[in-house]
Amino acid sequence: MTGPSVPFYVSPHDAPAKQKILLAALELFVRDGLCETSIRDIASASGFTNPALFKHFSGKDALADYLFERCYLELFRLVAHAVRTGETFAEKQRCVIEVYLSALERDQNSVLYVQEGLRHFWPRASEEVRKHSILREVRELLVAGRKEGAVTAEINVDLLTTAWVGTLQQFARALYFGEFRLSSKTLAASLDALLTKMTKA
Repeated sequence: MTGPSVPFYVSPHDAPAKQKILLAALELFVRDGLCETSIRDIASASGFTNPALFKHFSGKDALADYLFERCYLELFRLVAHAVRTGETFAEKQRCVIEVYLSALERDQNSVLYVQEGLRHFWPRASEEVRKHSILREVRELLVAGRKEGAVTAEINVDLLTTAWVGTLQQFARALYFGEFRLSSKTLAASLDALLTKMTKA
């Protein structure tokens, strides 16, 4: 498995078995849930045996942690870069929305896995991962927007951050279930309008 078909959480240098195990595991974790997915399920879906999985990971938890860290850090990288793009709050917000939609288009499972697994994985994530907080990036964006006069000062910024991020997360869930069939451009504009209305000073 090489070239553009390899998702970001799979290294082209990984053994073919490891690549297929990662792909199968992420699909099953998102579709069926972490607790409901067994080592046997992953082995079967990847076309390998249980021992092949244990050759690369000590168990399901190690595999799940590995996938979470890879997917989380990639989403953080995209959001952090977007927050630093543009001059105004409006430009930065639109950029975050666009990269979020691009991430969903590129690999919906990786975004949903981060969102749905954050409560489970964050307390046990490595210190290196915990240094990179998506919530903190969004909070800083909103604080900067408030200084600019674009974001309301009437709502607690932590509550506003939660609502802002939660809106995108709920949108991603609805998208997964096929609730939206609009173009990315239309969705980006609508989400931008919604979040602007929510945060407007």
